[in-house]
Amino acid sequence: MSKIEIVGPKQRLLTTLDLLRDKGVFHPEADIHSFVSREDEVNIRELLLDEATVGEKLFFVSLHERISTLLACLPDIPSRTSYLHPLPIIDVLNELVKKHLVICKNWQKESQQLQEKVENLSRQLRFWMVLEPLVAEVSDNSQLIFFGITIRNPAEIPALQALLEKHSQGRIRLTTATVDDESTVGLITTDQEMEEPLRKLLASEQVPELSLPEELAELPFREKISALDNLYQQARQRLTTLTAETETFARRWLPIYRQSLDWLDERIALYQSTASAYETRQCFLVHGWMPSEDVAMLQQHLTEHFHGEVVLTVKEMCQEDLDRVPVLLRNPLYFKPFELFARLLPLPRYSSYDPTPFLGLFFPLLFGMILGDIGYGALLALLAGLLIYSCPTHPNVVDGAKILGASAAYTLVFGLLFGELFGDLGERVWHLQPLWLERSQAIVPMIAFSISVGAAHILFGLALGIHYDCKRHLQREALVKSITLLLIILGGIWLLGFQFLDLGKLMVPLLTAILLLLPALIVVGGLLAPLELLKSFGNIVSYVRIMAIGLCSVMLAQIANQLGGMSGNVFAGILVAGVLHFFNLLLGVFAPTVHALRLHYVEFFSKFLDLGGQQFKPLHRKNSGSHK
Repeated sequence: MSKIEIVGPKQRLLTTLDLLRDKGVFHPEADIHSFVSREDEVNIRELLLDEATVGEKLFFVSLHERISTLLACLPDIPSRTSYLHPLPIIDVLNELVKKHLVICKNWQKESQQLQEKVENLSRQLRFWMVLEPLVAEVSDNSQLIFFGITIRNPAEIPALQALLEKHSQGRIRLTTATVDDESTVGLITTDQEMEEPLRKLLASEQVPELSLPEELAELPFREKISALDNLYQQARQRLTTLTAETETFARRWLPIYRQSLDWLDERIALYQSTASAYETRQCFLVHGWMPSEDVAMLQQHLTEHFHGEVVLTVKEMCQEDLDRVPVLLRNPLYFKPFELFARLLPLPRYSSYDPTPFLGLFFPLLFGMILGDIGYGALLALLAGLLIYSCPTHPNVVDGAKILGASAAYTLVFGLLFGELFGDLGERVWHLQPLWLERSQAIVPMIAFSISVGAAHILFGLALGIHYDCKRHLQREALVKSITLLLIILGGIWLLGFQFLDLGKLMVPLLTAILLLLPALIVVGGLLAPLELLKSFGNIVSYVRIMAIGLCSVMLAQIANQLGGMSGNVFAGILVAGVLHFFNLLLGVFAPTVHALRLHYVEFFSKFLDLGGQQFKPLHRKNSGSHK
């Protein structure tokens, strides 16, 4: 990452920022501390846009709001791409938006009213069509009055019936029916004298009456339904016509308005990016960071575009800048997928290490050590290939499949070393023999191997931590880690010599060195330093899980083979063994992934990784043309 200062005439500020957004490699820094010397700070100030530019910005913001409101009134349908540049017609566009906004708001309001009307009419028509057969035998000249009501709870019908009987002395008849949506409606029939008392009774008992449009109130009952149906059909027809008109309008104008909105987004973002700019009496200054490999490219573009008026300068990076430099994870092709795991952690500081390469190197190795089976490795490699082939547009799935593929390769290698193919099936059928050792019968050697792997991993982490502390001039921390590293090495040699090797006279000097280094560790690192030493030993011992989880996987695979062989039937045996191997493979993917990541995140990275970095966020253009 390089520390950058860009200087140019004030009138070139917006075009310069536009070019920087186009290239997408420059991360602006609003804080100019360390970019400008204290003597020069009095000569610069935060950049204030002139009156004309501010007016232009407000105009664009207002136009953006109106176009957004207009698009909200239109249906979100795919549209063609427009290549019309809005700037030459911006005034015409401004007037056009005003007119179209009025039209579209009216359409939207009418459409909402029609939709409500259609829903109401549909519901009323459905109710009254259910009630119509109930009065089929009543003559049109009967002078009877009909009330349609909605019954909330069918269990209340007997009580309602009794209430009506009581107040009318038998002059009211209630008939009920069930609508297709399982709701219950009722039809009350009575004479004209009871109309008003009945309406008051229903109101007092809070029984909702089925209402009809006012224009249908005077019609006979039988004509009400056909008139209601006519109103419903008319409303639907108008709604269909209005929807068609709106879609025709949208297909014609959406490409232009969407293109204009994208352009306005970019233009407004350009004004917002001026917040990180400073000015002198004649020049603007922009400070920030960018990848060092892109500096020459940006310098060339600035020179070609502004003919030397805008100058890019690479400034010296100071020690105090290290915590402010943004971080960009950029890894080679093999390591790139492992950024999926690195992103689970906070970003490392710029001066620290990118954890991705370490994950790329050690994660598949630990995964293979734990699973270590030729058959399982082949199945995982097949699964990885299928995922990459079937989900090419899902980058996280593809990255995960690539990690799975690398882990499967190591699983195959360790399967050959351990002589395992679906557990002991290879040995049973093809007399497969391990190239190194059979781990199910070599528990102690596997424990020693796992601890050796852990010791190498932790010591490597401590060495990286010493290098990082020296780079940051943290001499005390580097010395503590150096003494810890020496103590772990000497302690390991002393334990090996005490248990397995005949080191003779070297044992006493080793023990003396350890006893001398321990007080030195306390003096340099404080009273808690020995606890950190013990923690490091604990970290190393925790790598025994490589043996333990791997042994569980082997035992489960062997049990699957034994149960399959005990079934007495070939097909049943294959089925039983297959199911058990399937579950063992699921565990074999989950457990090695979790524990290998834990060994990295907790045991290994804690020795050297300094987290808390700032993400690299360059000026860039937004993606447009998403409504094709």
